[in-house]
This record gives sequence, C-alpha cells and structure tokens, in this order.
Amino acid sequence: MSNLVKTPAMVLQELATKKRFPPPHYEIINSVAGSHINRFDYRVRVAGVEAIGTGCSKQISKHDAAYNALKLLEKSGIYDPKEIPMKEFKAPIVPKQNDLQADCAVSSPVNFVAPLKDICAEKKLQDPVFKELSVVGPAHCIEFTYECTVGSVKTVATSTTKKMAKQLAANKMMEKLKDILPDLLLDAYKKEALQQRDTPTETNYFKILERYNKLFGKVISDKKVKIKDFASVFSKLMKKFEKTRQDFVEDLCEKTEESLVRFLNKMELQHDIIPIQEKSPIIVTLCINTDVSFTAMGVGPDFEEAKEDALQQAFIMLDCYIKE
Repeated sequence: MSNLVKTPAMVLQELATKKRFPPPHYEIINSVAGSHINRFDYRVRVAGVEAIGTGCSKQISKHDAAYNALKLLEKSGIYDPKEIPMKEFKAPIVPKQNDLQADCAVSSPVNFVAPLKDICAEKKLQDPVFKELSVVGPAHCIEFTYECTVGSVKTVATSTTKKMAKQLAANKMMEKLKDILPDLLLDAYKKEALQQRDTPTETNYFKILERYNKLFGKVISDKKVKIKDFASVFSKLMKKFEKTRQDFVEDLCEKTEESLVRFLNKMELQHDIIPIQEKSPIIVTLCINTDVSFTAMGVGPDFEEAKEDALQQAFIMLDCYIKE
C-alpha cells in the first residue's frame, strides 16, 4: 500500500511503532444516535499528547482524533509528514451536541453497564451503584455527571445525556477493575520470579503459595460478604446440597482428619494443612476451599501436634457454623 493513501489512524500507529511509543489508546467519550444524524466523539492518547475527534461514525471520529493528535505531534517535532505521509483528511462537519439532542436524539448504542454487571457477578463483587452527582449548564447545553461505585471503588464521568454519563462511568469502572483485580487468587505472584530466589524464607513462601493455589484452583472469592456474614457460607452450601446438621453430627464428634474429609465431601469441598513455620514451634494453617475465607491455625512442638491443634480449632468453628 502506498504511503500516500494511509489514513491518520494508520499513520499514528506507524509513528508510535517507529518511535517505540506505546500504541495509541482510543476511547469513546460521547455518543448520540438519531434516526438521520449520528455523532461520536473519540479521545486518543499517545506520546504524551491527547486529542479529540468528532464524526458521524466511530471510524471517522477515530481518524479525526488521530489527525488532531498528529498535528500536535508535528508542532512538537515528533512527527514529520515527509517521513510518514498521510492521505489528505478533511475534518467532517457534525452538528453541535445540543442541535442533535433537539433534533432526534435517542439512546446511545454504547452499552458498558451490562458488561460491568457481568464482571461483578463473575468476580463476586458488589453490584455497581450509579448516582447522579450534578446537572449543570443552560437548558440548551446541559451536562450530567454520574458516579459509579463498586464496593469502595468509585469512578465519575460527564456527558450531555444522563444515559451516556452513566455508560461512561461504567466503562471507567471496568478499566479500573481490570487494573486492580488481576485475579484475586494468588496468581499475581509470579512463579518464575519466586523461583529465582533461594533464601529459606522465600523458598518456603513459594511452597505455601503453590499449595494454596492448588487447593483453591478456580474458586473465586466472594468479595460481597461482610465479616459478620462469614458463617453463612456453610448455611448456603447446606441448602445447596440439601443437608441438615444431623448429616454432620458424627463427623463433628470424631474430630479427626478422616472425619473432616467426610464432612467436606458432603459439600464438595477440600482442605489442606499447610506448614507456615517449620522451626519449633511448628505453625500450620488448615484451609478449606470455600469462596469465603476459612482458615484455622495450629501450633505445636512438631507437625503432628500442630496439625491436631488446627483440626480441633477447625471443628470448633465448623460446629458453630453448621446450623439448621
């Protein structure tokens, strides 16, 4: 393909590659669709600059944003049109936002709320809550600001329609969750990095993480639950597997590792007893792979006594948790 027919977006991508910049990042910041006229606004960030483009289609608005970014980079001496020529681009004329709204504005085709709710359900997070923070501006050019909250995480977005402000806040929340929830088990620890360390403490740490990951597998922790509700995990499992307290009484009385296995099998659970300190006094943790953390700790002069202590502590808690 000849250089002379490259679009602004293609040129910007090539420039970023050539200069070893991160690739351009595009995001939609506004969208209004009507029966005859559409308007899309895109923002692009690249090489430390930010530019906005507008068009009657997503593709045109992206090219407009890329074109405006290239002009900024040309002024700063980063982009030379002679090195990477681009096809002649004329910014499209799009009606103003308030003109579109007055004409035939309808719901934006952009939908980030539903995918956000799906992510929250999959990761067992609290449902997203949306709140209108402000409505400012004259009647012909109103701006709405919405806040999206998931647990303690908040994002805010502004747009010229309520729905778009809500959608943009949801989109920002999805991006933020991708950053802060890589995968909430212990996968965040890099096996290769840990294996390069050979101190006894770090080696033991890696062994603990490896066993913990093996036990929990793909179990997703329930991040909606509060401390006061921790015990409810077993009540829910009993209901799911149609069990009553009577089904567990014999195992609770025996208080051995064998009886614990029988107890857990009735709810398709597993456990592991993991040593976390191998010098006297020996310390172990007994973990059960529920989606709400269950851990009992045992201490003793040797592993067997520490394990027995952990088992006794676990049975005391389970006896309290197993209710009708």
